[in-house]
Amino acid sequence: MNKSQAAANAPATRVRPGRNEEGRLEILTAATTAFMQLGYARASIDEIADLLGATKGRVYHYYRSKADILMDIHRHVLDMMYDQVAPMSEARTAAQALHDMAFRHVMIVMENLAFTRVALLSTTDLFVNEKQHGFINEIGEVRGAYEAMFVGVLERGMKSGEFRETNARLLAKPLLGSLNWTTMWYVDREGSNQQTREQIAEIVVDYVVSGVRK
Repeated sequence: MNKSQAAANAPATRVRPGRNEEGRLEILTAATTAFMQLGYARASIDEIADLLGATKGRVYHYYRSKADILMDIHRHVLDMMYDQVAPMSEARTAAQALHDMAFRHVMIVMENLAFTRVALLSTTDLFVNEKQHGFINEIGEVRGAYEAMFVGVLERGMKSGEFRETNARLLAKPLLGSLNWTTMWYVDREGSNQQTREQIAEIVVDYVVSGVRK
């Protein structure tokens, strides 16, 4: 599945029709902060509204429920990943493509830590607590397509002799797992900036890519 096909199959945004993008992102940003601080189950629309400095009526103007907000956070992260990572897969060599894809992935995680952490850790909340099984299936399809991009690059590198030969589909899982684990340990400390994040990303990517080189 290519990027355009995956985007077409991506779960639709749950925001109410006709709402502006700036207001939507403000609510999503406040919601991710609330979910990070309190956990999804404890966070309420009231807490989200408090972080916005608004009434909960403003939140309901955009979203019907807390579950809709969480689903839209997933959609937002998926859109970022596809839009920024997919073009990197077309680099001339597989090694360069894998480096650039992994680097951009880690940078997205660090630059949007609340969004990516909530999206990666809240699937159980949607599946168990909110019974959003259909949405989980949609997410699974899109994540599978995203993973398939990495599989394709790994297979290309194995054929060209850049990467050691093994099962590319299995290899992609710990590779992406290592990149995603950045959400668990990275902290945006005082003094953190683009340069320090890039240095961290290079260390992570060097570790991951060196594990697949021949």
